[in-house]
Amino acid sequence: MSRGLDAGPKQAGSPASATPIANGNPSRSGLLSYAVLLGAQTACAAVMLANIHAAFRILIENLGTPNASTPRSVLDLLIAAGLGQAFYWYRLRTTPVPAGYLSLPLGHFLAFSSRLGFIWGGALFSVYFLRHAPELALGPLDIAWRGALLVAILFALYCYTLELERLGAALQAPPTL
Repeated sequence: MSRGLDAGPKQAGSPASATPIANGNPSRSGLLSYAVLLGAQTACAAVMLANIHAAFRILIENLGTPNASTPRSVLDLLIAAGLGQAFYWYRLRTTPVPAGYLSLPLGHFLAFSSRLGFIWGGALFSVYFLRHAPELALGPLDIAWRGALLVAILFALYCYTLELERLGAALQAPPTL
């Protein structure tokens, strides 16, 4: 049985689904739940990208000068990534992607935004963590935590962009009967 783009364990319309579906359309509470969870994921992704953008601006304005990460920006990134992951996995397990609504332009825009967001986030993160060549002579522990944080944040951005792609695909596809 094909599970489609939503890889969650519950299929929309199945008896175990958290959101009742009638004629392929999620309930009003299911739409509200999905919108709140997507909005929370979007806020977390915005915090991550804003922190990376701020670090990038500091780097560009101070070329050749070592710039240490502030504990506040690292904490913001960790909290945003953790909350974003919590919202993503909760949504994936409990709330199906809304189906039955078609908007080809909005679907294309969401799919485009998801790919652009991941590319932009990945490019800025590489600059953020590897921003000054002399600092590459860091100790193994420092390199390990930077690498782990880089992978965690990139995975959080990947999950968010995957969520946008799922919604974009649902908006572009004709409903199944």
